[in-house]
Amino acid sequence: MDCDNSFWRFSLAVYAEPGVAAECLALQRSLDINVNALLFCAWLGSARQIGVTDENLSVIDAGVRQWHGAVVEPLRAVRQAMKPLPEMTETAVQNLRADIAKLELRAEQIEQAILFDLAAAFDCGPAALPAADAVRRNVTALLQRTIPPAGLAGSQQPKAERLIAAATAYRVQEQQ
Repeated sequence: MDCDNSFWRFSLAVYAEPGVAAECLALQRSLDINVNALLFCAWLGSARQIGVTDENLSVIDAGVRQWHGAVVEPLRAVRQAMKPLPEMTETAVQNLRADIAKLELRAEQIEQAILFDLAAAFDCGPAALPAADAVRRNVTALLQRTIPPAGLAGSQQPKAERLIAAATAYRVQEQQ
């Protein structure tokens, strides 16, 4: 398992771009989006020019569902549950929460390594899409899978414009 791979480096760079983290976390809260899967879809488009299919999205979900549910989400839940506790004024508790945040990040890095390994099975097909088109298509496809059956009003349609722009810009930087 290669935890320091090109997908991980992409994620660190893109997630650090202005507004991307807030946008991804808003999607995580409102639609229960797996941010690592969202970043993976953006990376597949940006780095590999692969347009994901519904079958690919199912493989992505199945590939990390157990790890995400059994490891990443419980660590996140513990870290978040600690924040409002009155004991958070104590240095020892603050340090523990920081340690849990570090473990959560390591768990997400492993999840991304699992996703990175899945990429080998994804094919760009007969012709690769332009990276900007592939990023937009992939991110939109994942978001569309999460919309409730009743749909959302137009203003509530999930958007990831900052992520799409940052992932596309990353591709351009890597080519220079």
